[in-house]
Amino acid sequence: MKVSNYQQSTEEQTTVPRETVPRVERPGPAPAPPPGKTPRWLPIAIIAALLIGGLFLRSRNKGASTAPVAGNTAAQAPQITTVKVMPVAVGNLAQSLDITGSLKTNQNINLSSKIVGRIAQLYVQEGSRVRMGELVVQLDDADLRAQVAAAQAALRTAQVRYNQTVVGLPARVQQVGTTIEQARTALQTAQARYRQALLNENPRIVAAQQQVNTARDTVKTAQARLKQARETATQTQVQVEEEIKRTATGVEAAQSGVTSAQSQVASSQAALADIRRGAREQQIAQAQAAVNLAQANLKDAETELNRQKILVAGGAAAQSAVDAAQTRYDVNQAQLQSAQQNLSLVREGNTNEQIRQAEEAVNRAQQGVIQAQTNVQQAENLRAQAVAGRAREQNAQADVSAALAALATAQSGLQTAQSNLAQIPITRQETVAAKQAVDQARAGLVQAQANRSQIPIAQSDIQAAAAAVQSARAGVQQAQVNLSYARIYSPVNGVVNTKLADVGSAVSPGSTMLNIVSLDRVYFEALVSENNVNRIRTGQQASLIVPSVSAQALRGFVSDIIPNADPRSRQFRVRITVPNAPSQLTPGAFARGTLVTQTVYNALVVPSDAIQEINGQSAVLIASGTGNEARVQRRNVRVGIAANGRTQVMGNIVKGERVIMGNEPLEDGEKVKVASAA
Repeated sequence: MKVSNYQQSTEEQTTVPRETVPRVERPGPAPAPPPGKTPRWLPIAIIAALLIGGLFLRSRNKGASTAPVAGNTAAQAPQITTVKVMPVAVGNLAQSLDITGSLKTNQNINLSSKIVGRIAQLYVQEGSRVRMGELVVQLDDADLRAQVAAAQAALRTAQVRYNQTVVGLPARVQQVGTTIEQARTALQTAQARYRQALLNENPRIVAAQQQVNTARDTVKTAQARLKQARETATQTQVQVEEEIKRTATGVEAAQSGVTSAQSQVASSQAALADIRRGAREQQIAQAQAAVNLAQANLKDAETELNRQKILVAGGAAAQSAVDAAQTRYDVNQAQLQSAQQNLSLVREGNTNEQIRQAEEAVNRAQQGVIQAQTNVQQAENLRAQAVAGRAREQNAQADVSAALAALATAQSGLQTAQSNLAQIPITRQETVAAKQAVDQARAGLVQAQANRSQIPIAQSDIQAAAAAVQSARAGVQQAQVNLSYARIYSPVNGVVNTKLADVGSAVSPGSTMLNIVSLDRVYFEALVSENNVNRIRTGQQASLIVPSVSAQALRGFVSDIIPNADPRSRQFRVRITVPNAPSQLTPGAFARGTLVTQTVYNALVVPSDAIQEINGQSAVLIASGTGNEARVQRRNVRVGIAANGRTQVMGNIVKGERVIMGNEPLEDGEKVKVASAA
């Protein structure tokens, strides 16, 4: 009976057809087999026993994995879904945009000459880095130097003429004044004689007395003239002495200039001898030591590069270590080449150009000696002119002597008038003669006063001489400016992009010699699609990586957004400025950038894969309750920005609630088991 019940239970739990399971009948007493013969039913009984044992083991295993319900039925209990949860957190989200582009510059300069000339020296090549104010081109300036010397000589000549005109003007003014004074004195004398003649027609006593009065006036005039002549002589003597002292000082200064110029010649000759002598053994040894050091450094860098390559190949190091080792190897290799070139230059000694420049310095110093000697000769001439001015002292003394003689004559006339008082007959003819003498004296005074108009002419000569000096000085300045144009300097810090001329080439104003790209205003320009350009604003922070320079990020900001899109690609140009950019940044280099387009602080964030879209509404599933047993609650939320696998949520949710991860098809209110909490 137990066998049949077990058979019935196994038939209900398995999928094996009934026909495949043999029915085991309850046996009765088996007859004893005949002696020496095996019964037929024995193999069948063994097979049936094996089948029953297998079915029993199968039903036992299946019953272990399922929980039978009460009443001995086959129905199973519903399974509980295991979920993973993450608590709602508060954090900061930064949404970024990756862009690519290249470095550019807004300063591309074509360097040209301001004058016509020929290139004597070109100090840069294509790819050379230059600094602002660095000499890059030297034009042949022999003719320009000659023009400066000629202009300086013309200036010295104009200054000498001006000095001569200024020195001669006071003498001319004094001569005109003296002539006017003499004419006025003669007129006064003639008028006095005329008045005396008129009085002579009166009684003799009145006439004689008038003559005496006139003689007294003449004496007074002679005394005044003598006083003026003596004062003029004293002033002339002082002026001449001062001119002699000043010109003597000029001679001493010019002789000192000769001594200084001769010292410059000696110094230049010594420098030329030092340049011709060439490099010393100590300099060659120092250059060789620098080469040896550079070779050792290069060998160390090569060893480190090979070691890093082996480590990268074995997965023990990053590629950036190989890049850094490669950079060090390239730098040491460049240093070795530079040291070898320096050793070659030291062994070769000074160039012919340096010797030629030293010889030119000697020639210029010798020309300076000649010029200083010329200055001495000019100063000697001025001193001779000052010494010659002593003739004016003699003339002034002669005027004093003449005034003394006139005073003596006037005094003698006074004595004669007094002695001849009432004795000298006066006639009408003497009155007529006196009148004619007055007229002649008056005409002489008019003529002397007319000569005064020559003084402005002399002053205008001074102005003309001063204008000539100014013109000559302007000529010197222009010649010096033209000479300065022979040395052409770089206006910016940059790189020589193109060289369009060479040594010996003729240049003219407007013809380009070099094209220099500035490195001071290098910026990054990227193309952004029309879907992302509205996320970018001027002033947003950005980080750049220029692989050709370094793997380290550079900080910058958005400085300009070009509003015109490319008509074919529908992309917009965005410019990013990098303050304090390293000098290794060169236009045209590729770069990658990241823009922070939006930042939210203290936001409620959940994993992005916890967000579900149900009927067009964003929602999250909350595991409510405590411990491992929980029930599902559906919460509708508003979604903000997303970054780095996290999304901002707002609305019906608070910090600390457990959000179910993934998109499990769970129902609101369903019971779940919490597997873990992160």
